[in-house]
Amino acid sequence: MPNTGFALVISSPSGGGKTTVTTELLKKDKNLKRVVTATTRKPRIGEVNKRDYHVWSEDKFKKAIDKKLMAEWAKVHSFYYGVPKAELDSTVKKGKIPVLVIDVQGAKTIKKLYPSAVLIFLMPPSLKELKKRLLSRKDNSKDTTKRLKTAKSEIKKLPMYDYLVINNKVKNAAEDIKTIITAERLKTARQNMKFN
Repeated sequence: MPNTGFALVISSPSGGGKTTVTTELLKKDKNLKRVVTATTRKPRIGEVNKRDYHVWSEDKFKKAIDKKLMAEWAKVHSFYYGVPKAELDSTVKKGKIPVLVIDVQGAKTIKKLYPSAVLIFLMPPSLKELKKRLLSRKDNSKDTTKRLKTAKSEIKKLPMYDYLVINNKVKNAAEDIKTIITAERLKTARQNMKFN
């Protein structure tokens, strides 16, 4: 069996549903492994430390950056976010697919470090729907306005992504991504089989 492991990056604007769709996707394919992102942001209601994020102090995060232990990192909305390198590398070596739920900046860095990575941008059906989802989070209105502005600039980065998936219904979006993964696994460039 050829080693067809590659990093799968899923990005979306804040409120685009990347975490929800990824959770659904992980139920469908046991060869996928979510790489848990580290952050200095406190968990939201329902989020669990070490399952949804590794919640680190700012000091711990900065030390990991200094020691080059992060595959990528960024400061977004006043908090640090990043992908620990060790988990990502070990998952690919096992022939599995690490799933990274990261922003546009992070996706660009991962593609540079891991050229075989597959980048998927997840979009809500409309900006109106995105605003509705953000308001349902009960963040303050100033934060919602900031996130909508960021979303518009992130959408402009679509050309750097390999695929665009519309998240109208979670199950359908997860199924679309599953189809992409199957096609990517079967690419001749990922096969290292020898025929005599």
